[in-house]
Amino acid sequence: MKSLKQFSKWDVAIAVIIIVTGLALALGGCQMPNIQPDQLQSLAVQTEELSGKIDLFQEQTKATLESLKQNGTLDSNAIATVEKLQRSIDSVQNKTAAIASAVKNAQYTNPQDGLTTVLEGARAANAASAPFNPYAPLIEIGLGLAAATAAALAKRNAQKATEAQAKYDAHKQGVELTMKQVSQSAVPEVKAIETQLYENIGEARKTVGSSS
Repeated sequence: MKSLKQFSKWDVAIAVIIIVTGLALALGGCQMPNIQPDQLQSLAVQTEELSGKIDLFQEQTKATLESLKQNGTLDSNAIATVEKLQRSIDSVQNKTAAIASAVKNAQYTNPQDGLTTVLEGARAANAASAPFNPYAPLIEIGLGLAAATAAALAKRNAQKATEAQAKYDAHKQGVELTMKQVSQSAVPEVKAIETQLYENIGEARKTVGSSS
């Protein structure tokens, strides 16, 4: 068992992926927020814009640091510390840019399914992190399993929607046929039923907000 100090950022990353994957499998029957591809792409663009601003700040900092070097304002230890921090930021910037670009340019196959969209974005980001993320292959396995589960759930939900639509169409056709037969009757009591049926249908449409 690792101690808290021994856990790296990649250990945390894979733990998060495992948790998210587990939740996706456990909550498969629940409603997933309808996250659209353009929302992920917009977030990626914002990340790239922020990265550009940080790059500009880095350039300004380097220029200031160079000036301080020449003036002898900072000692060598302070300069070394700042330069090390800048290298770390540059490294993170390059990785962030690669991931943001991957999310922005990913192929999203089912925009209507929020879970599938999130998983495809995550898989694109993970693939982009492969050169510097030793856990990328393991994460891809987890995301792949979650994606397969999401696809199965989407298929099941589509089947349910088709069956529900078929039942609705059958009921609608039955009501329309009944109304047609009722309208052809000359019996006052039957005509009264026709009037009441139309009134009930009108009230029902108002309740559900439907015009069809």
